[in-house]
Amino acid sequence: MAVENVKTSTSTDAYGNAYTSAISNDKLTNDDFLKLMLTELQMQDPTKPMDSQNMLQSQMQMSAIETNLQTIETMKALQQSFAQSALSQASSIIGKSVENGEYGESGALKEFYVSAVESVDGSIMLHAFEILGYDADAKQFQLSTEKSMINFNNITKIS
Repeated sequence: MAVENVKTSTSTDAYGNAYTSAISNDKLTNDDFLKLMLTELQMQDPTKPMDSQNMLQSQMQMSAIETNLQTIETMKALQQSFAQSALSQASSIIGKSVENGEYGESGALKEFYVSAVESVDGSIMLHAFEILGYDADAKQFQLSTEKSMINFNNITKIS
């Protein structure tokens, strides 16, 4: 049972009995709470029972918190899965030419040759070199020596 940094609050009932009124610890689980509740029930005076409604409310709150934490973990895993899928999809354009809507000095759309892809802070970025020109057969091209980073979401054309 996780017991580091446990903070408890105690109260006294009308008969002078002290009881735990609150427990806080980010590391307590629902199972830990149930163990605490059963221990408290075993140790209470049977002639002066405590308020079980408050215990059940606390247990429900713990359950809701645990469910929320599990949902957050599931969402993180789903987000990571989507990021891997996007990276895989983007890798299919390595070796292809793309446009991103930018215009060059001549007024024509810039065209880039994609050499690699990577995920940067959740965005898929392409490592690309601007295509400066083609040979007469349009089979070979001359590339800029300066690498550009292009956001995958800005791609307007893939050739």
